[in-house]
Amino acid sequence: MERQLPTLEIEGTTFLVDIQQMAIIQKGIPDNITFFAEIENEDTHYNMPFDLKAKCLADGRTKEEDIVWVTVPRMSQLDPEGMAQKYNVPIEGITDKMDFEIMLENPAIASRMQGKLNIIEIEGHPFYVDFNMWSLRPHNDFSTQGISMEPLHENEEYEFFPEDAIYLYKPAKHELFEPDWGTITELPKDTVIIKFPFLKEMDPVGYAHKFNRPLKELLLETNFKPTTNAIKRELTETNLPELFKQNKEWMAREKAKEMKNAPLKKRSRGI
Repeated sequence: MERQLPTLEIEGTTFLVDIQQMAIIQKGIPDNITFFAEIENEDTHYNMPFDLKAKCLADGRTKEEDIVWVTVPRMSQLDPEGMAQKYNVPIEGITDKMDFEIMLENPAIASRMQGKLNIIEIEGHPFYVDFNMWSLRPHNDFSTQGISMEPLHENEEYEFFPEDAIYLYKPAKHELFEPDWGTITELPKDTVIIKFPFLKEMDPVGYAHKFNRPLKELLLETNFKPTTNAIKRELTETNLPELFKQNKEWMAREKAKEMKNAPLKKRSRGI
């Protein structure tokens, strides 16, 4: 039987407390969701500018007269059972602890803090998420340096990631393949299409250290998992077929231009 979620009343509106999503959701309106990562974490509680009309987190569109600041209790107080289950910690005394304290007690997070690297599975093969080496290193394969994090990070910076960012991967070599996107007309042999989760989702601990981000913020933003997965995408799920078509058409036009502009060869005379 599914556990009934606890509720929170804010200015007369009832919200469900969903610890798995680390969010509060307006009862009966599942699209009205506010994540704890979006509001100010004061450790002992959260501070939230509440939109009285929209019944949600206020933003730049909210009129000042419609905003009231409210105090939201810690997740450990709102749903101690949910926090104990999510982070695999004892429920005894949990309401007296800060949310961040409880997260650090999680065995998987504690193990990562002690130096054990997270894993990402790519087409069934485990890769170590190694921020120190700035790469995803394939387990038991020393023939390659693996996959650089640089192109993944660049796509995140330019906000093309992960929905629009796809990568061609060679499973046999445990490496990415970078084609000439301006001339490619078909999926190269022995490659598959994959997309990656955000780097911070692969390893929020390593990400926090690399980019000098507060770990407590990243643990709120991400659902820590010691093992994540790259997702294989089918060709028809991408814009590659359209790209292939455009490249073929462009190459055909260029070839036609070359033939048109090529000088005519003189016919050789017979002796």
